[in-house]
Amino acid sequence: AFALTQARAADLTPPPPPPPPPSPPIFYVHVGALGAFFDVNASSTGGGFFNNVAPGGVNIATIGNVVIRPNYTLGLEAGYYVTPNLALVLSAGVPPVAHIKVSGFSAAGPLGSNLLGSMRWGPAMVLLRYQFNQFGAFQPYIGAGGTYVLNLGNINDGILTNFAVDQNFGFVVQAGAEYMLTPNWGVFVDGKKIFYSTDASGFLLNTTIPIRTHVELNPWVGSAGITFKY
Repeated sequence: AFALTQARAADLTPPPPPPPPPSPPIFYVHVGALGAFFDVNASSTGGGFFNNVAPGGVNIATIGNVVIRPNYTLGLEAGYYVTPNLALVLSAGVPPVAHIKVSGFSAAGPLGSNLLGSMRWGPAMVLLRYQFNQFGAFQPYIGAGGTYVLNLGNINDGILTNFAVDQNFGFVVQAGAEYMLTPNWGVFVDGKKIFYSTDASGFLLNTTIPIRTHVELNPWVGSAGITFKY
């Protein structure tokens, strides 16, 4: 009877509770390769002197739109989760060098180049990002925010001296996805569209002839790499 009582008491012992689910992450970091792809022929207001001042009312040269080849660099992004779905994000990258050329420039032959000049630039972006967590390890997201494109150094390597590109604000939208390999580590792909315009200016060669143009750049920014969450 004593053994039977012990067995019944053991049967009444409740099972241990299941382990609690892991806490949602507080922050994340993205590190990876980044490419900035500008409009193939970014719209421009023209070239100042070339379009407006010429002896006898005839333009010295014609000038088209701005052309910037793709830039590649290391992208960095960090986010703080305000809620499990909503994150406040700061996005940037190692500043690359952009070589700013003009298309349809009829004086490129005599001057030896259609390169206006170069600049080291970097967009600093602040976004709100919404993440969809109902798909398990696969976590797509969308975001939007503002950017300030920094000019970190002008390079006089073209036909303009005192070359300068103005800093300016812009608007950015974002979409991407993460795939978590472990609770803390995963991979990501990300795409951003930056709506951005600015002014470029300088003087033709060693003269005092001013050149100034307003440019709509609007680059696409794509990145892929590793994500870490904690």
